[in-house]
Amino acid sequence: MRKIKVEDNGYLYKCESGFGINTEIATFEITIFLENYKQTPLKINFITWEDLYAGNPLKTGVALKKIATQTEEFVNLNRPKYIREFILYGLKLGWNGQNKLESIDGLRILRSLDFDVSSLYPKEGFFVGHGREYLK
Repeated sequence: MRKIKVEDNGYLYKCESGFGINTEIATFEITIFLENYKQTPLKINFITWEDLYAGNPLKTGVALKKIATQTEEFVNLNRPKYIREFILYGLKLGWNGQNKLESIDGLRILRSLDFDVSSLYPKEGFFVGHGREYLK
């Protein structure tokens, strides 16, 4: 577990990756706890693709375009910069570290940060995230 401080509160977090139902689909999960409150984590799930050689793009890092500026930013979700953004997003949704929220679609958070996440979706035809969309 790694530590981070956001708005005068201490948090612990961990990042885990795995494979979904199909080997074309990969998962990346970030679990964040307010210090001393391990029973009420903030869970953020990403459903994406995984490359046999390059690995999970969110774990190893990927260049994503900012929609407003059309500039690219190298995004690696292991970096504290993004963990901080996820904590702030959870706080806006009403999570305070002592209450439970449903798992959050991480790609939705990245979109709210103005990233074009279209390159992260699994291949066509697979179920995607909490939005209950199907790629066509």
